[in-house]
Amino acid sequence: MGYTHYWRRPKEIEMPIMIKIVDDFKKLLPVFERIGIKLANGHGEGKPKINYTEIWFNGSRNCGHPENKTIVIPWPGKNAKGIAKPGENVISGAWFAGVEIAKRVCDGDCSFETFSFPRVITEEYGKSSLIEDGKYFSFCKTAFRPYDLAVICFLIIAKHCLGDKIIVSSDGTNIHWFDGIVLCEYYLHYSAGYVIKQFPDKGSILTER
Repeated sequence: MGYTHYWRRPKEIEMPIMIKIVDDFKKLLPVFERIGIKLANGHGEGKPKINYTEIWFNGSRNCGHPENKTIVIPWPGKNAKGIAKPGENVISGAWFAGVEIAKRVCDGDCSFETFSFPRVITEEYGKSSLIEDGKYFSFCKTAFRPYDLAVICFLIIAKHCLGDKIIVSSDGTNIHWFDGIVLCEYYLHYSAGYVIKQFPDKGSILTER
């Protein structure tokens, strides 16, 4: 239970496409740092792994943000976006399992679930994730912590580079993805704009405008 993004992709990403995905994502790393997103490796420690073999990162466990025990199973409110300043109160309400928040925020630990995107899905990795259409299913539960913005930016980049070969969906709405869409359009100069559209039978899907 918790705020999550999902994707279905081929077993193997062609190297030229993977290079484009990784190189575009690297262009955003200085931006993430400036706006207060502290990335680490998949365990929330050290540095993120960002290369042409695998993307593997998380938020930082040692982010330096103040502890806040009121942030329990957070879910973004209807108009939630942006990143909270240290100590800013962003609780805007409640949902049945926890609190609603107005901005991305952590509870004193910016790590949550690992984001992993290997170029090639190995047999061990893919045994339980192969689905009927030949694509492999994966997901990342971010709890709307600050690194959520890095996750959605990566997924927008992957969608831009892979097109119909990847299907990206989310628990979020277009408002919750707005920051990532703007960053990719501004810093990566993507000519195609992206939106999250609601489909009755598929949920919230990332697609071109």
